[in-house]
Amino acid sequence: MANIAGDRMETFIAAAKDRHYDDAVIGEAKRCLVDWVGVALGAVDEPVSRATVETALSWRAEGSGRIFRGPLTTPALAALCNGTMGHAFDFDDTRGHAPSHLSSPTWSAILAMAGEGGIDGVLALNAFITGYEVAAVLGDNNFGYRMQAAGFHPTSVFGRLSASAAASVLLGHDAEQAGHALGVAATTAGGLTTSFGTMGKPLHSGRAAMDGILAAQLASRGFAAARHAFDAAGGFADTFLQTEHFDFDGLEFTAGQSLFDNSYKPYACGKLIHPHIDAARKLRDAVAGRKIARIHCQVAEISTKLVGKPLPVTSLEGKFSVAFCIALALEGYPVMPRDFALDRVGDPTLRALTARAELSVNPALGRYASILDITLEDGETLHAEVSQSLGTPDNPMSWDDINAKFHALVEPVLGPRSAELHDALVTIEEPGKLSRVLDLIA
Repeated sequence: MANIAGDRMETFIAAAKDRHYDDAVIGEAKRCLVDWVGVALGAVDEPVSRATVETALSWRAEGSGRIFRGPLTTPALAALCNGTMGHAFDFDDTRGHAPSHLSSPTWSAILAMAGEGGIDGVLALNAFITGYEVAAVLGDNNFGYRMQAAGFHPTSVFGRLSASAAASVLLGHDAEQAGHALGVAATTAGGLTTSFGTMGKPLHSGRAAMDGILAAQLASRGFAAARHAFDAAGGFADTFLQTEHFDFDGLEFTAGQSLFDNSYKPYACGKLIHPHIDAARKLRDAVAGRKIARIHCQVAEISTKLVGKPLPVTSLEGKFSVAFCIALALEGYPVMPRDFALDRVGDPTLRALTARAELSVNPALGRYASILDITLEDGETLHAEVSQSLGTPDNPMSWDDINAKFHALVEPVLGPRSAELHDALVTIEEPGKLSRVLDLIA
């Protein structure tokens, strides 16, 4: 039976111990780490974070895994909590060609396992780059897009693979063990896009991190899974796509090059909304103080399915509403986590603007592009276009942008220690720095 995908992934994972990366790849891995730790710590008090942590602690499990701003528990439960926090704001980075948030489940699994000993910053970076590459490459070639269109959340699916691959690297798996870990991750994968706008979406990231650790730990103890699950008829690809058999012949892994296609978020909402926020910000000064009669926004078709909530009533729904986020931007709000609090979602001015917004599908428009027309009551129409939203590889956020985002999220939680945590993260390969990170997030 053909096992092209499984063979190539498990071989790539097993060879991680001998792989070296250039400085640019290491830099991108650190950028993912800084961005993710910032959004996770910033969300420690979110209702979904509290509910997940309280449930995990009610199991009274002991272990070496550190919950962010909380006690120790098993690595798997710590990963569940931290991975959920990391996606709670929907502010974490996004893989471009396989629409998934890979840093959250992958770094969650790595940091949760780091307290067990024998893991330093160099190994942690190696594990992350390996896990990210496995999941990113598998999700390319339109696989991730088609899966998303079918109703599956790619973060929940590919995040399990990324987390299990990273955990296999930390545990020193050979190819056979890595293959069994991937098989467990594949058969436990799932997650529905209908959960967008609810607590179920961030839970996808937490469960992916948790199940990635579980898969690798089971493989370490001789658990045998379907190593052929990816190519098999009725297996991973066939089941998630529900169409013709998917061809993995061109599957090739590199030394972390997929990281250069990563996207970062300047706004705390669904990535598909970002170009429309950028367009609204272009028109903000021109509409200030003037009455708006109509807002017409042209969007990609997938946006109507995933981020087209017309008039949100909860904080999480607001993050998946193009109309509401355009209203925020037109009113001068920065579209940060605070802007999705219930008082803002229920603000009469914002709701009136939201109700005036109409979305129409433009088949020629890319996912991260926007065409926005605002008609004023005096009859004037204002027009703005965005070809690539801020944060995409073609319109990237700088390191200064990432650092500013980190400190804005972390300083309210850690105070002056946020600077020390930032330093430990960007120098994590140095002796003792990974341990210092774990101390500072405690």
